Amino acid sequence: MSDKQITDFYRNALGIKTNEKEIYLRAVTHKSYNNSTNNERLEFLGDAVLDLIVSQQLFVKNKDASEGFLSIEKSKYVSRENLNRVAERILNKNVIKHKSSYLSKNMLGNTLESIIGAIYIDKGMQACEKFILKHILQFKTEGFLLKNLSRIINKIFYDKKTKVNRRS
Repeated sequence: MSDKQITDFYRNALGIKTNEKEIYLRAVTHKSYNNSTNNERLEFLGDAVLDLIVSQQLFVKNKDASEGFLSIEKSKYVSRENLNRVAERILNKNVIKHKSSYLSKNMLGNTLESIIGAIYIDKGMQACEKFILKHILQFKTEGFLLKNLSRIINKIFYDKKTKVNRRS
């Protein structure tokens, strides 16, 4: 894909008007394509931003939840498996620049994190939050069907633990 097609992809498919075109081109450049100018550092940053935003959203929306419950819920959203599924759904595989023999699911998920890092640098935290709310927190997978079951198990476990501690 040409650079113009990539910026068109960002605008049309992801709803991102790019100001810093170069950072977005880097976000879709795998190290197999360019070992010195690639998306690994953006992936690192995007991972941290994703963690923060998902943690904040869960904290706000689950006011009475325990730390254990929040951690379990967060892991469902930020897991490699979930990010790979989200990336498969929203990314055009042709947009990723690579020289690997095939495009792995992990390369897709890593690129998604890189894109979040690019959005953060170009647009800031609010734009990242909007992107993550739309594409990751609203995305439901089979694993998310277990959400209610996990909540019930957590409640039973922590309630029993609390009752046992009260009797001691």
